[in-house]
Amino acid sequence: MQLRRNILLALMIVMFVYFQVHSCSQDAIITPEPTAETPASMLLGATDVYFYDHDHGWVAGQKGTLIQTTDGGDTWTAALAGEYDIRSVYFLDPDTGWVVGNNGRLHRSLDGGRTWERMIFTGYPQDDNLLDVRFVDEEHGFILGYSGVFVTKDGGIGWENNWLPVVTYCGAWSMSIIDYRTAFLLGSRWSETDPELIYRSDDGGVSWSSVPGSNSSMLPGVVTIFFIDGGTGWAAGGTIMKTTDGGSTWETQLETTTVRRMFFFDAVEGFAVGRASILHTDDGGTSWNDVSPRDDRIADLRSIYFVDRLHGWVVGRGGEEMIGGRTFRYSMVLATVDGGVSWNVSRFAWDATGLVSAACDGSAQ
Repeated sequence: MQLRRNILLALMIVMFVYFQVHSCSQDAIITPEPTAETPASMLLGATDVYFYDHDHGWVAGQKGTLIQTTDGGDTWTAALAGEYDIRSVYFLDPDTGWVVGNNGRLHRSLDGGRTWERMIFTGYPQDDNLLDVRFVDEEHGFILGYSGVFVTKDGGIGWENNWLPVVTYCGAWSMSIIDYRTAFLLGSRWSETDPELIYRSDDGGVSWSSVPGSNSSMLPGVVTIFFIDGGTGWAAGGTIMKTTDGGSTWETQLETTTVRRMFFFDAVEGFAVGRASILHTDDGGTSWNDVSPRDDRIADLRSIYFVDRLHGWVVGRGGEEMIGGRTFRYSMVLATVDGGVSWNVSRFAWDATGLVSAACDGSAQ
């Protein structure tokens, strides 16, 4: 009898705990949060990626957000460089780096990206959007903005503008730097109905000359360029085209695609990224193969960088998701250690509820 009573009492306790845990009360609903795979409030809208070596890398995003790694992407830490969208990041060494972005923002870091100081330089509208920054050595660097190309020869202390658009906000929008002397621009002064879109400098950006044959009618829908030397280069956007004579003539390699950025090792092997696609060629662009991971979380890939033929990174956006009444926007970081055969995909969440609300009431920037 005592055994029966003990069993009955145990069953009553189990039933009581069960109904408490599985209560249908609204107060008992637990709101899910981003997991360790998707840490919150680190990176908003990834825009660019740069790795100095296998270990030290940086990913830039909107609203001044960055993440940095010192162990090849195993762990990431967050940082801020101002409050405006960052468009490009570049590091001269593991400590010294630069970012540029909207509203004329130029920031420099001397501690590997943990902290950033704003750099002020003359010769450009203070609210001009800066699109790209690249250095070829410790002294020579280039910044691309809507108001032209800015060149430094003293490690970024002073900058000089030697290329200006005729029409405001219709300047160059992509650059490819070969060395401290040779560089290419994609853009135009828009002084003609069918302007030439490729400009070249052979004196370190002091002077620029348009390339005959690179007219806008020949390069429709092109938004980015990549040259490996003074002759061989690619232009891409809604198509992929190649030149072997410095931009005077072009051959269409892929008629319909979406490309935001390219990366080439040499005249034979390279990659192109855009939307949810990563394209690879090992024959100079004669054929392109899709090596994208089959991951429907990827929405819009924005940038790519390799430190060698095996180790590379691609970054972009991964859409948004409602969790517990809040809106999270995701950034994607893809890494390969086998030359693009396989990719490891990581997501970074940003609580964008405030941004979405501001956009709805018209007050978003």
